[in-house]
Amino acid sequence: MKAVLCCLLQAGGLGGAMTVGIHDTDYFAKLKVRQAGQSRFELMPHNDGSTKELWSAAGEISRLFGAECIPTRHDLLRHGVPLARMVRRHAEDAQGFLNQVTEAWGWRGLVYTGSRNLIVHNLPLKLMGDAVEAMLQWGFEGTLETIADPSTKEHARELAQRLIAWVRDYRDTHPNAMLTDLYQHLLPCLYQLLLEGDPPGIQVNCTAHLLLLSPDTAHLPRFEFVDLFLNERTRRLAADAYNQAVEGTEIYTLDRFGLGALPFDLVLPKHGRGTLRVTLRALHVETPDPIRIPLDKPIRSIHDLAQVLTAHLGDHVTLVGKAVALIPMLAREFLFVFNEEGSEYVRLTRKMNDYLRRHGVQVQVHPILRMRYHTWDAFAECNAQLALPDHLAAALGRPRVGAWELAAEWREAVEGQARLLERIKCIRKPRELMAFLAESEGGSWAAHLEEYNRAKERQVHMRKAAAEVQAQVMDMYARLKGLKRQIVAAEREKGDHFRRTKQWTEQELARREELGARVAHLLEQRRQLIERIQELKRHRLELERGSEAASLRRRIDDLEVAAEAARMTMVRNAILTTRGMVHTQHRPSAWWIPMLDRTGAWFRRIVETAELYTEPLVSE
Repeated sequence: MKAVLCCLLQAGGLGGAMTVGIHDTDYFAKLKVRQAGQSRFELMPHNDGSTKELWSAAGEISRLFGAECIPTRHDLLRHGVPLARMVRRHAEDAQGFLNQVTEAWGWRGLVYTGSRNLIVHNLPLKLMGDAVEAMLQWGFEGTLETIADPSTKEHARELAQRLIAWVRDYRDTHPNAMLTDLYQHLLPCLYQLLLEGDPPGIQVNCTAHLLLLSPDTAHLPRFEFVDLFLNERTRRLAADAYNQAVEGTEIYTLDRFGLGALPFDLVLPKHGRGTLRVTLRALHVETPDPIRIPLDKPIRSIHDLAQVLTAHLGDHVTLVGKAVALIPMLAREFLFVFNEEGSEYVRLTRKMNDYLRRHGVQVQVHPILRMRYHTWDAFAECNAQLALPDHLAAALGRPRVGAWELAAEWREAVEGQARLLERIKCIRKPRELMAFLAESEGGSWAAHLEEYNRAKERQVHMRKAAAEVQAQVMDMYARLKGLKRQIVAAEREKGDHFRRTKQWTEQELARREELGARVAHLLEQRRQLIERIQELKRHRLELERGSEAASLRRRIDDLEVAAEAARMTMVRNAILTTRGMVHTQHRPSAWWIPMLDRTGAWFRRIVETAELYTEPLVSE
């Protein structure tokens, strides 16, 4: 999409050369655990479940409207979704359920499932050419599903076949090429596709070549920043600046890498990539098989470093800054061009540079040039008909729209979904939720609410009846307690009479019979009372746990879970819309543009409405 800048430079008569490149010194994305049946390169979704830790490098694609925007578990919980309850309802595949509800829509990333760490620059295309084609096919087919009118769909299909043919042709004619070579070949093709002609002043490169360090390149401005970490006057200060910038983030401070660690890695043929450590007596590279180079004298400058590396490791040594340090390396010599959301590390780089500046070290860097696209606002120039994905259909209120309609309505739809999120997170009670669903979605939710109320009323009635029965039981237990005392007293009296009586006259015999009859009567009363208590308990248990009570509980639970599932879908859709539409407005995939609009009008409107602004890498 930075082809937009070519047009702006040409329109303004500014000229200037652009270097477009592949960041191929990074590791290829890798899964921590390989699953049975997986190939070496797998196309994976990103979610907040089994692929939570997934990061993508050198192989990702988004279908039209797709973005790596994840509705996280925290997002769902924050908006009232009882996630644990929902997961329990899917106990047979709890992980699959969690993966599904937190998955980014319309995005896939290529990952390596093997055990080695692969550097993109050294990755043979023949190992993964099929995976690249599968990735493109997934994105193109998904985009075709979103196109509703036959004419645009046919054009898009032809272009998709053409793009895949580019890949196949390159693979056929360059059997020994690397993945980075393919990408460097495709970049100018994409520029030509958007610009409808050869892009002026474009150079294609990659970081593995751009950052080659040797005695012949050490003088280049791109390596000046490294000197701060080698010069004995500034080395400690530079390390402190880096450490305080990354402290509290997921980025390691330098002490985590060992003595003398610098915020730079070396990428070496046949060795891979490793952190550079420079001590007084040795130079270390923490590649998989660590390298140690003894030093005759301390390294004090980038020139010293270049001499040692070339002497011991040859002339194909790439020195690349770790994320926060890479930006000031290249920004010393180049004007970095980022889109609106490009690079989360800029803030940390500025923090590091500010620290150096406060301590008397002036870091010479160009500002960032930011590009703000108005992708969806410019969509009015496109005549395509769209079959919207579910989350956008919910946001716009209909499943099919024209591109010009989406251009006019998308901002309001995003704002509406943001308001929906604020409203729905305040709803805590099931009745409130069902009433909200009846109001917002209609359908059968009004009937469900009535059924829920009836079931709850019947449940309350049965609980009240059970409580009344329990009260009777407690009263009878009190009576039973009294009976037990009477039985004990009667049996004691009968025993005393037996022990007192010396002559068993008719009168005494009659008295003993009377006492025995009294005990028997009390025992019968106790038996009947116990039977009645057991009968009442059975009745209470039936009220509490019988078939009707169980049926009520199941139905109430089903209705509540259905309502919460609807809430979860609404929350997920709203997050996908609010984040995804803004993200894709700022970072569209370039191939979407010609695939949806054969006239070029959409791209020209993006160029006309694009905004440029600078962002300093040192605070004012």
